[in-house]
Amino acid sequence: MFRFPQRGYCFCIGDVIIMVRVELKEATKYYGERRGVEDINLSINDGEYLAVLGPTGSGKTTTMYLIAGLLSPSKGSILFDDEDISNVPAEDRSVGFVFEEYNLFPRMTVESNILFGPTVKDLNLIESRKISRELLALLNISGKEPNYPDEISGGQKQRVALARAIVSDARILVMDDPLRALDAKIREILQVELRKLVKDLGITCIHATHDTQEAMRVADRIAVFKDGMIVQIGTPEEVYNHPNSLYVAEFLGEGSTIEGKIDDIKEEKYLVLQDGSRINVETDLQKDEEAIALIPGELIDVYPISMKKKLNYHNIFEAVLLDVRCVGEFNELDLEIFGSRFKAKDLIGKEIPLKKKSKVLVATDKDDYRIFPKKEGKMINKKKSDRIINSNTQVGIDGSSVKKVKKK
Repeated sequence: MFRFPQRGYCFCIGDVIIMVRVELKEATKYYGERRGVEDINLSINDGEYLAVLGPTGSGKTTTMYLIAGLLSPSKGSILFDDEDISNVPAEDRSVGFVFEEYNLFPRMTVESNILFGPTVKDLNLIESRKISRELLALLNISGKEPNYPDEISGGQKQRVALARAIVSDARILVMDDPLRALDAKIREILQVELRKLVKDLGITCIHATHDTQEAMRVADRIAVFKDGMIVQIGTPEEVYNHPNSLYVAEFLGEGSTIEGKIDDIKEEKYLVLQDGSRINVETDLQKDEEAIALIPGELIDVYPISMKKKLNYHNIFEAVLLDVRCVGEFNELDLEIFGSRFKAKDLIGKEIPLKKKSKVLVATDKDDYRIFPKKEGKMINKKKSDRIINSNTQVGIDGSSVKKVKKK
């Protein structure tokens, strides 16, 4: 059991006791004439783990600083449990902040670093030390209390920074790209540990990151930022499977895009390409509307040509394999389809030819595609070099099937 000495709150592992609801109402921050964020309306439920996702310059850090009190809004308000704290100093907000850099004091031991906050706040050090040691046990770094920062690893340093943020009477945890400086394996381990710790302690957490996989692993909901504004918010499943814009779809995962016009035949929708090829899709767009289709690489299934009559998909096309790259348990495949370069991810070990220029089958279902009106704007990641001229690739749709082959 944890007891925060100043407020008398208790943490029982598995029980949610301290939870704070955070709300931003039309929160806006300008740096001179440059917009940091504008008209942010966001409600973060008590005990929720929210990921703030976006590229550099999208407003993630500004939002974190506004919540923590390190910046004051140019207009709008910040509320904790319906109380306007927009003008409350950072030190009085009970917010624990974890930065990208560890910011540990190099000449202080691990324990002294963690207890720095309780010391300057004149909290009960006996109770704080007990909390510190229990946190270190939860974070798998017990026994490191007498070590100095240069004697522990990067992952351990970030665990110490996390414990320091929590032990100082924190009711809300704000993290600004906290795992960015760590190597991939340690990042994955800490992502799991972070979520478990936050949920065990019942702290409301806001975690800013540019890493899509990180956001999806840790968060209850994801707020996607662009140019200082929220463009979509939802569960990881919602924003991945139902992106509301091409920007969100492309940011959430590497995919391939292609343009066409919607056709409607016998209650089925098709994307008709410039060369007359048809892709069966699901969309609310109407006949003759110009559209852009995006399909994530992991939703493209690849099979040997010999499997054609055994597959049961809405779309089956022939493709030419242009390149193969082994990336752990997956092969990244570059495929020529419809005269364009498509990217696919395929599990290693499948019996498909992996020689360059060999022909393969590409199979997709109609709900694999994310369809957007072309008027939304340009395809963000589409490059001229992705276009292959003078292609002799045969494409077609095979509607006859014998049995369903399990998709990966």
